[in-house]
Amino acid sequence: MPHSNHFDVIVIGSGPGGEGAAMGLTKAGLNVAIIEKESSVGGGCTHWGTSPSKALRQAVRRIIEFNSNPLFCQNNKSIHSTFSNILGHAKSVIDKQTRLRQGFYDRNQCTLVFGTARFIDTNT
Repeated sequence: MPHSNHFDVIVIGSGPGGEGAAMGLTKAGLNVAIIEKESSVGGGCTHWGTSPSKALRQAVRRIIEFNSNPLFCQNNKSIHSTFSNILGHAKSVIDKQTRLRQGFYDRNQCTLVFGTARFIDTNT
């Protein structure tokens, strides 16, 4: 569907709620734009909330599990990582999530506008 300056629906924010609404509406045949204030899609969940915190927690948990496993401890092997390395891992998880989510918008021909938006009244 070719995009124009007219949209049937404009969704503010590409977090889980905005993404779900936009994808459902585009699949229903509506011309949808989504406004995102960050430089890539995903909202707070992807950039500083759920995804990064889970990636950090999981990386640390795996290091602790490895270092406390008797199979590895008896050979005096252990893993040590810097906070910077663990943050780098979290960033790679975030990057992967944003690429995945960007693909949803591309495949469904949902127009992305990077900037801010607000409601002025009921219909504007």
